[in-house]
Amino acid sequence: MPSPSMHNNSLAARPATDYTSPDYWNGLIKMGLSKFFILCVLYKQPLHGYEIAKRVESVTRGCCSPGEGTIYPVLRDFEAGGYVTVETEIVQGRERKVYALTDLGREAFRVAVGSWMGVTRCLQESHEMLVRDATAEVQGACRP
Repeated sequence: MPSPSMHNNSLAARPATDYTSPDYWNGLIKMGLSKFFILCVLYKQPLHGYEIAKRVESVTRGCCSPGEGTIYPVLRDFEAGGYVTVETEIVQGRERKVYALTDLGREAFRVAVGSWMGVTRCLQESHEMLVRDATAEVQGACRP
């Protein structure tokens, strides 16, 4: 059985996550929202992979810009689960896959919107709490 000092040393050897870094939180958010926004752009119309990436970037005003390493594994997962269908088309002599939502994919998007709206309400309430606390701190600091 390892001694407590060995356990502490192994923890100290790992780099600590900086939870005060916007980069950490932005990366986490983007990772979670990529699937949502892929469903979102496909909800509007069938698209090929490059179009999906560009539409997601456009819809999120650049906040979420998934690359091939994100999009294609998600699309394969969606296809395996029956959420999208894939058709191959030839454009200027080149093959490309076009992805379209199935009824199950449309239902998944509806469920995702509901879930994210619940999170959004919680985030809004948290923001309001921080604003109230900041206002109380400023008012308290200004009192004689």
